Amino acid sequence: MKKNRFFLSLFFIISYSFSDDNRWAESSFPGGYLSLGIQMGKTKDNSRFIDIQISPTLVLIGPYKHDFPGYLFLGSSIGKRFSKEKSIIYLDVNLNFWNTLLTLGKGKGFLLDKNEKYPRTKNWAGLGFFPLIACIDNYIIDKNKYKQSGIMGVIPFPFFGNNFYP
Repeated sequence: MKKNRFFLSLFFIISYSFSDDNRWAESSFPGGYLSLGIQMGKTKDNSRFIDIQISPTLVLIGPYKHDFPGYLFLGSSIGKRFSKEKSIIYLDVNLNFWNTLLTLGKGKGFLLDKNEKYPRTKNWAGLGFFPLIACIDNYIIDKNKYKQSGIMGVIPFPFFGNNFYP
């Protein structure tokens, strides 16, 4: 039942965000999005992995209120990485730039494995109008450096506000 409430609440928030009578420019909410992503890739030893993540973000700077060529978002990500050996949860704080031509981003956070935290960074880039991005993840476990690269598909659900609207 709790799952149904969550999805119903999410539906109403998204529906309100797209409604015709919404006065985005007068809103006190800056706007942002919630994205769902799936990443597939390889590690430096050629083992494969799959990540699934959810990322809420808010607009920091946008073209409506600033002389800026796109949007700068501050967000976070929570996800789970699945590989042949095991699955690991990760948490990040990230900053990304988006316009219709380009998206660039950087995240910093940690992996959680057996009650241990390991530092992690993530960089990504892609075409702004296409929902696929190239990603590189770096992390350190027990003083060993790991690098993973992959392609992530992203589905964004916008929440319009005074600095982010159509």
